[in-house]
Amino acid sequence: MKLVIVESPAKAKQIAGYLGEGWRVEACRGHVTDLPDDALGVDVDADFRPTYTILPGKGNLVKRLLKAIREAEAIYVATDPDREGEAIAWHLLKLAQVGKNKPVYRAAFHAITKTAVRDAIAHPRPLDLNLVEAQTARRIVDRLVGYLASPLAAKALAGRFSAGRVQSVCLRLVVEREREIATFTPHTYWTLGLDLTADGVPFTAKLHQVKGAEPSFSTREPLDKLAALLGGAQLWVGRAGKTTRLRPPLPPFTTAALQQAAAKGLGLSPERTMTLAQTLYEAGWITYHRTDGVAVAPEAQAAARAYIEQAYGTSYLPPEAPSYTAKTANAQEAHEAIRPTDVHRLPNAADGDGAALYGLIWQRFIASQMSTAVYSVTGAQIYGGKQVEQPYPLEFRAQGRTLQFDGFLKVYEEPSDEDEDKLSDSPLPELREGQTLTLVAPKIAEHETRAPARYTEAALISALERNGVGRPSTYASMVKTVKERGYVRLQQKRLVPTDDGLRLCDFLTQHFNDVLAVDYTARLEAQLDAVASGERTRLVVLREFWSAFQPQLKGAAAAALPPAPAPTPRPLLLHPVEG
Repeated sequence: MKLVIVESPAKAKQIAGYLGEGWRVEACRGHVTDLPDDALGVDVDADFRPTYTILPGKGNLVKRLLKAIREAEAIYVATDPDREGEAIAWHLLKLAQVGKNKPVYRAAFHAITKTAVRDAIAHPRPLDLNLVEAQTARRIVDRLVGYLASPLAAKALAGRFSAGRVQSVCLRLVVEREREIATFTPHTYWTLGLDLTADGVPFTAKLHQVKGAEPSFSTREPLDKLAALLGGAQLWVGRAGKTTRLRPPLPPFTTAALQQAAAKGLGLSPERTMTLAQTLYEAGWITYHRTDGVAVAPEAQAAARAYIEQAYGTSYLPPEAPSYTAKTANAQEAHEAIRPTDVHRLPNAADGDGAALYGLIWQRFIASQMSTAVYSVTGAQIYGGKQVEQPYPLEFRAQGRTLQFDGFLKVYEEPSDEDEDKLSDSPLPELREGQTLTLVAPKIAEHETRAPARYTEAALISALERNGVGRPSTYASMVKTVKERGYVRLQQKRLVPTDDGLRLCDFLTQHFNDVLAVDYTARLEAQLDAVASGERTRLVVLREFWSAFQPQLKGAAAAALPPAPAPTPRPLLLHPVEG
C-alpha cells in the first residue's frame, strides 16, 4: 500500500478516486504541530530554537497518521504547494521518524484533476527545505512580535490588546487613512465647459489652456467674464484628428486580484471568497487559489485558444498566446494564476454558493487569452474669437471614443466601485479643421476637492499587495483579524478604526515604529523570499530582526510600567534639646 497525505478530507476523497486500488489517502487537516499556546516557544539565546508541540485536539489524528505511515511501503506527502504546505509535510515526517529504507516523496498538486494528480505522483520531488526554513523564520518572527509586544500593549492601554507583525501594519494603513481624511481641507475650484453643436450634432468641450497654461480658478467671477466674452464670439475647430487606442486584457487572477474583483462584483468579503475558492479547488474546478503568479501552463493556453476560436471566431484570437508578468512587490511566480482546470466547464455548469465566483474566474481567464479591444478616439481643439483665425488666448478640448472591436470585452469587464473613474464611451461628431461651431450654452461648474476614501476591504488588500505586506495566503486573514478583534469596523462597506484600534496603533507606532512600518514589513518579506530561494539563512534573518526589535521592546516595556509613586514627605520631628 502506498500512502498519500493531503490536508483536506474533501481533497482526500477526490484523490482516492483518481488513484484507485493500492493507494491510501489520508488528510492531516492542516498543521499537526505548532509553537505552544501557553509559552513563547522560542529560545532566543539558542539561535532562536523553536519548540513544537502537537496541536490540541489532534492527538488521535496524529496517531492514525503515524500508524498509516508505518504500514505504508512508500509515502507521498501532497500538502498544499506553498511554504505552509511544505512545513506541514516536514513536521509530519519529523514526528513519524521515517527510516531511510522507506521512500518519501513530495507531490505538489496545483489542480485536483485526474491528470494533474497522476502527473504529480509520477513526477515527485524532494522536500524543499529552503521553503521550510522560510516558513519557520516567518513563524518565529510572528511569535516574537505577538507574544512579546502584545502584553506590553495590553498593560500600557489597560485592556485586552494584541499586536501582530502584519495585522498591525494592516491596522496602521486604516488608521493613517482615517487621519488623512480628518486633516483634509477641501478646496473649491471652478471649471468652464461649452455645450456646442457641429452641423446640428451636439457635443461638449472643456477649457484646456488660458494663455498657454493650465487653467485654475478658485472663484467664479473670471469664468463669468470669459463666458460673456464667448457669447458674442465666433467658435471654430482648430485641429481635429482620430487615433486608434488599444485596451489589452488583464492577466488571469492572482489571489489578491480575485478578492478585489469578488468584493466589487459579487459583494463577497475576502474570507468568504477564499472559502469558496478552497471549495472550488478541492472539487477540481480551479487551480490552486493562493498565488501571486500570473503565468499560465502552455497546455491550458492551448485549450483556451482552441475554445476561443471555436466559440468566438479567429478575430478574437491574438496571433500569439499572451504572456504576463506580475507587477506586485516581492511577487513569487512559482504557481500559476488562478484559472479553471477545464475551459469547457462553462460558468452555467456550476451550481451552489461558488457558482458566481467560478463564473468570474472563468471569464477573467478566457478574456486574458483573447484579443485586445480597439477604440477609435477623436480629439479636437476648439478656439473662439471676434472672428475666425483671430482666437482669444483660450483653448478648449473635446474628446470622445467609440468602441470599434470589443475583443476580450465580449467576455469580461473588470467590476469597479463608486470611487473609480469609469471610461466614457461618448463619441464626437465628425469634425474638420476650420469648421464653425454653434455655442448652445457655457457650463460653469463648482467643484470641491475630496478627501481620500476610506478603504473598502478590496482596496485595503490592494494596498497590502502593492506595498508587499503579507502573502496571498494571509491577505484575507489579516483583514478578518483586525475586524474580529474590534480594531476596525465596517461602516457602509468601508473600514473605520475604532477607539481601541486608534489607541493600539498609537502605542505601536510610538514604540515599534521601525519594525511595524510598511516599508520594513515589505523588506522582511523580501528577506523571507531570499531564505526560500536559498540566498540567505534563517538565522541571519532572525538575528537582523531581533537587533531591530529588541531595543524597541525594551523601550516599550519601560513605557508600559506604571509611573512610580511620588515619595511621601516625611514628617518633621521636633525633639527637645537636652542639656
